Amino acid sequence: MARAMANYNSKRLSEIKNDFERGVFMVLYNSPKQRYSRGLAIFVLIMKHVLRGLLFSWPLYLLALAAYAIPDASVWLVLFLLLPAMYVSWVILHRGIKEDYENLVDGYLLRSGYLGRMIFHGKI
Repeated sequence: MARAMANYNSKRLSEIKNDFERGVFMVLYNSPKQRYSRGLAIFVLIMKHVLRGLLFSWPLYLLALAAYAIPDASVWLVLFLLLPAMYVSWVILHRGIKEDYENLVDGYLLRSGYLGRMIFHGKI
């Protein structure tokens, strides 16, 4: 995936060996527009992976909801069924955001259209 994004992004900071080129890159990288773009990218990645986590773990949440709907159900039963759902969602959220940020945002100058390429993995 990172290789596909390299076609759309500039060089990665770690690939620049020339001090002058690195200096110019850092000035652009730390500009307010790039900071705003990275902040927006983080927000979009969080939303994307929250929705993905809910999509994959909704049956586990339904089990907890069903246990809650049972009359005289123990609070421990509801918690016992809710914990796996929360764990699966957290793993998907944490791992996905971290990997996508490292591969698609960190160390790159973000160009126009980067949000669509992040969401659809470079297919647009």
